[in-house]
Amino acid sequence: MPKREAIAAGLILLFSTFTLASPDRANDLFIGAKDWIVANLDQFFTLTASGALLLVLALPLIPRFNVRLGADDERPEFSKLSWFAMLLSAGLASGVLYWATAEPLTHFQNSPHLSRAGLAPLSDAAARNAVTLTIFHWGLHGWGFYALTGLSVSFFAYRKQRPLALSAMIVAPTRAPRLAVAIDLLGVLATVFGVATSMGIAVGGMNAAVSELSSLSISPGAQLMILAVVTVLAVVSVLLGLRRGIARLSQLNLLLSLLLLLAVLLLGPTGFILGFLASTAGDYLVQAIPMGFWTGSSAADVAWQGGWTVFYWGWWLAWAPFVGLFIARISRGRTLREFVIGVLAVPTVAVICWMAIFGGAALEGELRGGESILAAVNDDYALGTVAMIKRFGTLTVPLVVLITVLLFSWLITSLDSAALVLSTTLRDREADRSNAQKAAWGIALGLVTAALLTAGGLDALQAASIVAGLPVGVLLIICGPILVRALLQDTASVSAQPRSIP
Repeated sequence: MPKREAIAAGLILLFSTFTLASPDRANDLFIGAKDWIVANLDQFFTLTASGALLLVLALPLIPRFNVRLGADDERPEFSKLSWFAMLLSAGLASGVLYWATAEPLTHFQNSPHLSRAGLAPLSDAAARNAVTLTIFHWGLHGWGFYALTGLSVSFFAYRKQRPLALSAMIVAPTRAPRLAVAIDLLGVLATVFGVATSMGIAVGGMNAAVSELSSLSISPGAQLMILAVVTVLAVVSVLLGLRRGIARLSQLNLLLSLLLLLAVLLLGPTGFILGFLASTAGDYLVQAIPMGFWTGSSAADVAWQGGWTVFYWGWWLAWAPFVGLFIARISRGRTLREFVIGVLAVPTVAVICWMAIFGGAALEGELRGGESILAAVNDDYALGTVAMIKRFGTLTVPLVVLITVLLFSWLITSLDSAALVLSTTLRDREADRSNAQKAAWGIALGLVTAALLTAGGLDALQAASIVAGLPVGVLLIICGPILVRALLQDTASVSAQPRSIP
């Protein structure tokens, strides 16, 4: 095992041992660190998110921007369908199913954005605002982090022959080897905590779904058992490789997701949902950039923003090294224009449709006098989607089965993709990986998730995500100007080359 991989493994083992041995003390430490960051650095997260998005949106303005990630005559390794499927599966994972009903229903009751707009809670206008806010948390700003990270890594790896590692976007390892190692170690730790946050949240949703189909209770023990099953299946998937395991599983995710989305649209209040989709999409496109610069002023607003927007930006940032590296790995041969459009536009359209359809189906029942599920959501966010599905009557069981399968499939894809990236990023060559190392990283991700669940559940997961995302945000601030300068130099050299005479 290389020295830097041994350091990363030792740090993860040390963290897990401390957390499992002293869960109360660990939880207090995590929450304390999160509270300090939220109280003092909330504007850092909001400005970093908006800055990264605006930078990526501005990149196509560079002359001759449409260079290829690789040799000028190189073509993509994967079809667009496979590419999009892997993008969505790795970048969104099971979180969209967990939060698609719980988050809109929560914001529908109360949020600073309701009072800013002068809207009454529990009203029709509040419902639109709630779904728009949910899309904001899952849309362009988060994918801006992924796009900036992935584009920086892939450009320097495929155009400048640097290693496919997080450090590639900041420095060539031959110039500053210790700095490169430190950056890659940071990326590994952020990935571990970011993926652990998603896994910890998702097993709660799986627990709620499985409990509807069996006698399994909703409890920490049941969630740890589900986590163990997911970890084993993810290890099997990563051992099958990128094409046979991750790519095929991602395509299955896409197919099952579309099936579930159509089921909710057709079985729910279809006319209401379609109108709701159009209105919230318009609201989001108009409000997204201004919302990105808002920060709370009162203590209550700061607390809300820390629990929602800052948490999301920290979570996205913690995922950025893993997803950015994974996107870079599957994007060789794409043009930069294809990359930006594919990584920003396609997932955002998917998020708008998903959140508006699920959120609209859940909120229609609250607005039109149907069976309320607010109490269930307020008691446990994980119960939201299953509670909404129960309104469909006789089709509840098959839909809950579909949700359960999809939750497992999404989460397995995220975990095996992360294990694949982690097994590569600290090594000099992709060929250096072994099946034992890929399996070990998959198990390590499961172990850290178990430790955080034991320490404090959702609160500990949120805290770990925000803490891990902070240094990644600093890296993105540094890499932005470096990428722009390199793109300008590259496109200038391409423009200066003599053209052949036909």
